[in-house]
Amino acid sequence: MRTHDGEPSAAASPPLYSFVHVVLQQQYPRQPAPMAFTPGGSMMEAAAKKEVRAEVRDVWAGNLDAELANLSAVLPHYPCVCVDTEFPGAVHGSDTPRHLRGPRESYALVKRNVDDLKLLQVGIALSGPAGRFPVAWQFNLRGFDPARHPYAPASIAMLRAQGMDFAALNKFGVDPYDFAVGFHRSGLACGQLTWTAFSGAYDFAYLAKVLTGGQPLPATLDGFLALVRRLFGCNVLDVKHLARCCAMRGGLEQVSAALGVERAAGRAHCAGSDSLLTTDVLLAMMNRFFTNVNVLAHAGTIVDLA
Repeated sequence: MRTHDGEPSAAASPPLYSFVHVVLQQQYPRQPAPMAFTPGGSMMEAAAKKEVRAEVRDVWAGNLDAELANLSAVLPHYPCVCVDTEFPGAVHGSDTPRHLRGPRESYALVKRNVDDLKLLQVGIALSGPAGRFPVAWQFNLRGFDPARHPYAPASIAMLRAQGMDFAALNKFGVDPYDFAVGFHRSGLACGQLTWTAFSGAYDFAYLAKVLTGGQPLPATLDGFLALVRRLFGCNVLDVKHLARCCAMRGGLEQVSAALGVERAAGRAHCAGSDSLLTTDVLLAMMNRFFTNVNVLAHAGTIVDLA
């Protein structure tokens, strides 16, 4: 969980409910009817015509393979991947205010927190020449136990108030190892995609940790950036950095409001919904500010780490 400007924290005024409402005694919580996305299928055609309402699809252990197959089917047509993560706040801080920290000090703080904490949720939204694909995937991960693992109490209280059920995550969630295997199998690790996030230091750090089997992050910032390039390729964009280049400040909600972009589905602080909103913010900025500019000139600049 993060503050309005992307710093991990416990936010105030939680929504009353979130992605988990009622956990049924079945393979995984109730889902909409399964969808199969084939290159020539009706979903792809409708998406290209902007006829499909945006949707966040929860992914659990029981539907992991099916949803990874769906994601893989559309990935060649929507090769820009936006990622958002949810995690149990931050347990390590710094005496140096955020705006005064250098990149190496900022990375050292990211590393301490990510090394010691568990990833809860990964949101992935896709876009491409046809625009934003209407479905985002919200991968719910198992492994966090508040009785055994460290966390920021205010953050966990916030997530519980939203409706996040940690028992459901551990019972029905995706094993991080299976997520990593599926990540590579789906084509997400091909190195030819464009990856985006909003204030993405923690997003890419948590993904890197999961994809390397839970190993500690590299000791140095240079080592971490090399790992990011190895896992995600060279085209890694931070939408918060792009917003700053367009004279827009604040967090995701503030930037989206400045652009007149509304949340298409779901609620704030849920990874799938936030990945959709970040994608729509990026597309709005591309259309308004980067029509004659190569946005990839900003690749590799991650807020707080550059």
